[in-house]
Amino acid sequence: MNAHRISLSGAIFAFALASLAAPSILLSQSPASEIGGKWVGTFDIVHADGSVEPGDAFFSLAQSGNAVTGTAGNAAGKQSPISTGKTDGNSVTFDVNVNPQVMVKFHLSLQGEHLRGTATGVPVEEGDSIQIDTVRADAAWQTSTAVAHVPDRLFQNVAEQDRRLFDAYNNCDLVTLGAMVTDDLEFYHDKTGLAVGKQIFVDSIKNNICGKVRRVLVPGSLEVYRMNHYGAVEIGIHRFVHPGHEEEGMGEAKFVTVWQFKGGEWKISRAISFDHHSAAK
Repeated sequence: MNAHRISLSGAIFAFALASLAAPSILLSQSPASEIGGKWVGTFDIVHADGSVEPGDAFFSLAQSGNAVTGTAGNAAGKQSPISTGKTDGNSVTFDVNVNPQVMVKFHLSLQGEHLRGTATGVPVEEGDSIQIDTVRADAAWQTSTAVAHVPDRLFQNVAEQDRRLFDAYNNCDLVTLGAMVTDDLEFYHDKTGLAVGKQIFVDSIKNNICGKVRRVLVPGSLEVYRMNHYGAVEIGIHRFVHPGHEEEGMGEAKFVTVWQFKGGEWKISRAISFDHHSAAK
């Protein structure tokens, strides 16, 4: 289950492109070989952590030589005028003034049947990008094909970190375990209470887990939610077996893991393991 998506890009794009109370410009349809005409597609904020805030893009453009005029917005009825529009071969650039301090700049290119590119100037987090992909639309803003949003990869990215962490846990790789948690790690356990610090965590694994316990994630139990400006929270159920001592049975518990995403790296800063009980066979 991947339930982390929190869609803010519609609001951001509306703020960035529809805040000017300007009338739409009526445009005539341009030849298919030019960029003139209506374009509809996606305006996606792609976060460095792999999550995506999906949004919509609507452009109505007119071309005269290298000059481009028209409007842009996040809906057909929310259009603002563009400025400094121009073409250079298959490349198209134009700006939209939001206010005296903010100007959104579009950098697009004609790629077959698509007008694709990026935008800058919209407030986003470090490492984020804005990806735009549009196709031609008719006078009623209808397209013959739908444009897919950028795939959201947050769930896969966090699931991969979970796999790495517990591969190290199961194989007593203490170096990897230490590198995957923050120095001020807080680990809450319903049986042993609170443990604070990386070294205490690593020592606990060394003394109590290595060669004694193996962890298995319960399939289908994983949930991932983005935490803006920080990272992600992971929720799931896991089971613990005792290799060579199957008579001890299998334990089960729920867990909540807070992942910090900083400088392109994922590390656990807070973890909760609770509801420990014997698993049903």
